[in-house]
Order: sequence, then C-alpha cells, then structure tokens
Amino acid sequence: MTTFTKRLAIFTIIFFEIGLRCLNAQVQATNGSIQGDVTDSAGAVIPGAAVEADAVDTGAIRRATTDGSGHFDFLSLQPGQYVVKISKTGFATTIQENLSLTVGRTATLRLTLKVAGTSESVIVSSAPLVDVVTASSTTTLPEQTIATTPVLGRKFEDLLTLTPGVSISQGPDGDEININGQRGIFNNISLDGGDYNNGFFGEQSGGQRAAVEAPVS
Repeated sequence: MTTFTKRLAIFTIIFFEIGLRCLNAQVQATNGSIQGDVTDSAGAVIPGAAVEADAVDTGAIRRATTDGSGHFDFLSLQPGQYVVKISKTGFATTIQENLSLTVGRTATLRLTLKVAGTSESVIVSSAPLVDVVTASSTTTLPEQTIATTPVLGRKFEDLLTLTPGVSISQGPDGDEININGQRGIFNNISLDGGDYNNGFFGEQSGGQRAAVEAPVS
C-alpha cells in the first residue's frame, strides 16, 4: 500500500467517525432520554426488573430490563409526556407519572420497589425537574405560545428571541442568530429533526442570503 493510499484510508476513517459523532449529536439534540436506577426498600439494587416507558401522546411503548446494577435507560425518545412502569415478581409495581421530556433533556429517576403485600402498585406523581446528566441548558416553548405569539411572516427564527440569551443581529448580508453572544456561524440548527444549516456560510439556512421560508403552522 502506497503512502498516498494509507493517508486516504486514514482520512476516510476519520471523516466517517466525525460523521457518526455529528449524527449522534443531532439525534440527542432533537430527542430526549430517560434513565434510572431501581432499588428495594433497603437500598439494594434490583437487577432483572421489567421497565416500560409509555408515551402518553402517541401510545408508543419502549421496554427494557434493569442490568446487574439495577440501571436502565431509554435513549432517543420523542419529546412529550411519559409514564414509566417498573415491575418484578415479588414486588409491587411502581408507576412514575407526570414525566415531561423535552428536547435534549435526560430525565433521571430513582425508583424503589416495595415488597408486594397490601398494595399491588405504587404511583409516584411527582417527577424530577433537574437534568443531572447534561450541563447544557434547554428551553421549550409551549404550543400555546407558538400559536398565539404575533410573528411577522410566521418564521420560526423570530420565536427564538423568546429564549433567554438568544438575539437576532444584522450580519454582513442578513440576519444572524446569536446564542449567548456566540457568532451565528458556530450554531448547529435543525428543523423538525432535519439539518437547517447553511453549508457554505455556516449560519441558519438563508441567514446571510435570500430568506428560506419555513413558516410556523
């Protein structure tokens, strides 16, 4: 194998790995995750427990089993309301309700299974509000805000200014989205899970040239 061929092969491998990392980052950015640990009343981990994550809005069901350390996780879940159910023979079923999953959030649960006796199930109504896995900040605009906020042309970019730290500034040739003072060329924007970046200039599509219309319905 020649030196040029070796370099080409190394470049191809590096480019492929970068592509996979970018794809994984985009999936994480447009979805959320649920993870947790299951123990008994004495604090001992419970392996082999059946875990079910039910999407309230769509009816989709994801299933998993706790590992040897009592841990489980559901990756790349669509944002929305979820109910998580934990069950194992000899224990009362524990049901976690009111779990709201937003874009980029990892909800971490600490659930306890009680020995089956007078009750067949234990319902937990409260849900964790702090993401202890991700250091990044996220903001979710509720549907009512999007539907009722007066936006000229119904362009989604204008709704971004409702998020703390986000502003629209005048770039060399057009509007540029600034997040916490960072230049728009460093943003990575996706719309409905698809890439919405300008491949040449680096900002959002149409940001520095003719506008690309993606109206808010």
